[in-house]
Amino acid sequence: MKVKNGFNLRDVCGEHIIVAEGDDNIDFSNIISMNESSAYLWQEVQKMNSFTVDNLVELLCNQYEIDEQTAYKDAATLAAQWAKAGIIEGNDIPENHSVIEKEIISDENNTTGIDSNIEETKPKKKSFFKRLFG
Repeated sequence: MKVKNGFNLRDVCGEHIIVAEGDDNIDFSNIISMNESSAYLWQEVQKMNSFTVDNLVELLCNQYEIDEQTAYKDAATLAAQWAKAGIIEGNDIPENHSVIEKEIISDENNTTGIDSNIEETKPKKKSFFKRLFG
């Protein structure tokens, strides 16, 4: 997997937001917000030419007190979410992410703070732009 060109992490009013930069990426219909741990992973993978789920697992285990099995589930889910959002590409993106997402939602030991389906785990809050513009 690799990060698509033109997507960069910015801190906007205390929120970690992926910003599409460049003429090819002008589409504000999908704002991508990240929590602390996914923002950390994004910053790290942007430094790499390519990365794997195993790289994400290693980064999570080195940065947080988390076991490898939980880190793998979270990393695979996050990679699938990034692919769905169109900010990464590659042939090695986890295929069974829907099964993994269900496991993460029901997993009470999700210590990374990576929420696989925010809509299903918490009441949906207004996004930064909706709070500003209506």
